[in-house]
Amino acid sequence: MTLFGLVRHGQTDYNLQNRFQGSSDIPLNATGIAQAHAAFAQLPPVDWDVIVTSPLKRAEQTGRIIGEDHDIPFGGTDPRFVEIDWGIAEGQAVEEMEQRYPERSFPGREDHQAVADRGYDGLEALEERYPGQKVLVVAHGTLIRFILSGIIEQPLPSIPNATLSLVELEDTTWRVRMIAGEEVDHAVKVATREQNPRFHVEKSQLAPSQVVAAAPGEDSDLTGPDEEVS
Repeated sequence: MTLFGLVRHGQTDYNLQNRFQGSSDIPLNATGIAQAHAAFAQLPPVDWDVIVTSPLKRAEQTGRIIGEDHDIPFGGTDPRFVEIDWGIAEGQAVEEMEQRYPERSFPGREDHQAVADRGYDGLEALEERYPGQKVLVVAHGTLIRFILSGIIEQPLPSIPNATLSLVELEDTTWRVRMIAGEEVDHAVKVATREQNPRFHVEKSQLAPSQVVAAAPGEDSDLTGPDEEVS
């Protein structure tokens, strides 16, 4: 069984300004750097074997800070963990773009299922590379939310910055153990690794569910200090 820790990067200025960030390569701001240093402060210790990140600056910065703070080797970057491309909405104000394009139907937006599928592909590739190990993956709010919501088969609110979610993968069984620091236990067995998509992500999940109040600047979903506008 391989354990994955999925960490959303720390805050950026786009998050703070409530702008769609997506595939735009925006670095951490001062708050984001502090969040990366404090990411595991309230969590039980895990002996992580390696850190792999999205190649976007905000994710790699977060991963390198966590690795240096906790003496975890850096295993490189993987483009499969890049955030969703929001197309014409990249860099634009969330509220304005959502009013102009209902259901986030932005021209040029990357397909939501394709985003989830490359995330699952990336985790399976890491499981083959690091079988039976504990792998920390630093990525983005929407990508992580898609991965988790597909497995647990229900929509999720925005994933806050610098929070940890846990997924176990053994053969063809996927199990979610934690979502943004909250313990859960939901396992699903797929027929084969060739099954594609492994899990369906509905178009309605392009935006975070409003289970909790949305924070401004989402990592790719709603932009806010702890929002998921990517």
